[in-house]
Amino acid sequence: MSVVPQDRVSAPAAATESDSSHAPLLEVRNLVKYFAVKEVQGLRMTHGTVKAVDDISFILREGDTLGLVGESGCGKSTTSRLITCLDRPTSGSILYRGQEISSLREKDLRPLRREIQMIFQDPYSSLNPRQTVGAILKTPLKVHGLAKGKEKARIQELLELVGLNPEHINRYPSEFSGGQRQRIGIARALAVEPKLIIADEPVSALDVSIQAQVMNLLTKLRKELDLSFIFIAHDLGVIRHFCDDVAVMYLGKIAEKGNKAQIYGAPQHPYTQALLSAAPDINVVRGVPPKERIRLVGDVPSPINPPSGCRFRTRCWKAQDICATQEPVLEPKNAAGDPLADQHTIACHFPEVKTELVAEVLVQDVTR
Repeated sequence: MSVVPQDRVSAPAAATESDSSHAPLLEVRNLVKYFAVKEVQGLRMTHGTVKAVDDISFILREGDTLGLVGESGCGKSTTSRLITCLDRPTSGSILYRGQEISSLREKDLRPLRREIQMIFQDPYSSLNPRQTVGAILKTPLKVHGLAKGKEKARIQELLELVGLNPEHINRYPSEFSGGQRQRIGIARALAVEPKLIIADEPVSALDVSIQAQVMNLLTKLRKELDLSFIFIAHDLGVIRHFCDDVAVMYLGKIAEKGNKAQIYGAPQHPYTQALLSAAPDINVVRGVPPKERIRLVGDVPSPINPPSGCRFRTRCWKAQDICATQEPVLEPKNAAGDPLADQHTIACHFPEVKTELVAEVLVQDVTR
């Protein structure tokens, strides 16, 4: 399993915890990222702090895939930037193969950047429009001193690997469609032979039919190259199809995490239930009346001034007095009868399985 309870992550034994044949690849421990902001209110300048990521922990094991899901602004992309060391955390630690990387100097990070690569969301802005595909893919090879004297052959190999014509090496990004540009972005991430890929909503900007093709490609590459993924998405169907484990984030914190069978089959946090309830129901296609929907009231609170206690309480139909005064701990709940229940953790004072509220998530047939 990839995901373990938060209280276990901080324990020294977390790195050696036995789990089938998978060794820990990445360990995130009590990760925090705050951003200072200034606002003009009338004639006064006010100062605040955006609590983008606020004490999250998880473990990703070699060969596994962890999905991060939640509404916009919940901290998913900030987490990805911290793991790739594009940003530095306010506190907490990030261990890659047991080595702390969040505090390394840039020159010490360079070898690790080969191991951890990122696929960005927007295939239009993530590629330099003034460079040819060959120049784009040559840059990481040059930076890391790879394929010296054989750069062209390696670039053509990468293009073929992602399903593009290797003879198009001299074309510019504007000559490709959105799906093809995203394939170029994938090829760039694969150029340095990474072990871990952070995919930040890699298909959300693409048409539905193209999404299926790109997901097919990522699934194929994951198996062939033995890659580990942290996959960020809003689409619950994509997460369910691609990921082994799921962490549901809300306002900088993890609300619930476990394997996909636990999250999709027996969700216990009200926010997880609301997300699944909002997903397309396959029974509607079959002519069966749709299941009851959970309609959340109000907007997501500001991360500058999050609610006290449970951050979801202002939109939760279960909220009681304790939810305003005491922050729930991410821990196993209702563990009886499930051998893996200790790895299904929920941050809620009143967790409860509500299967009648959870719609069957409509997963596209991406095997065609």
